[in-house]
Amino acid sequence: MYIIYTVQQKSVKIRDDQQEWLAENHLNLSAFLRDRLDDKIEQRSD
Repeated sequence: MYIIYTVQQKSVKIRDDQQEWLAENHLNLSAFLRDRLDDKIEQRSD
């Protein structure tokens, strides 16, 4: 059995200092945002 996910592409504007923080902490913005969204979705479904 396969699960097919549809991917949506969005554009997010961030400040220079936010970009620097992401780079210094070796974080991928897309992965970071998806992780935080999953946390919020889980919190609100409880």
